[in-house]
Amino acid sequence: MPGAVAETYRDTDYLATGTHKGSTGVTINDAGKDFKSCGVYPGLAVKNITDSTSGHVVSVTEDAVVTDITFHNTDTYEIYMTTTYDSKKATVWIDRRAGHKVTHPREVKNGILVDDVDLDENDINVWGPSQPERG
Repeated sequence: MPGAVAETYRDTDYLATGTHKGSTGVTINDAGKDFKSCGVYPGLAVKNITDSTSGHVVSVTEDAVVTDITFHNTDTYEIYMTTTYDSKKATVWIDRRAGHKVTHPREVKNGILVDDVDLDENDINVWGPSQPERG
């Protein structure tokens, strides 16, 4: 799509973060985090920042998250919005004329929003209403 600029957004920002406050195991205990209410659900990516391991959420309650990796007391964790860290969340295309963002490349033609393309921009033989015919 010539002229339009594509921006890709990746999942590098965490949905939830904190410090595990419990014994060694696969369950993150962090009372008051409201994991379930904040959108954490099974399958999301989880990273143990302290020992650089990563895995997935297995089950979740408001105060605890069961994972498939081990956490020790005071380990720092991050839970992401997707199933893998740094995965693509979205791509938007920005038209070159006004900077409008769209979510699908077919909404932009030659870098300009389809609804905003001038008929005579690329064809000098196109005339609009109340304009004389070329002879």
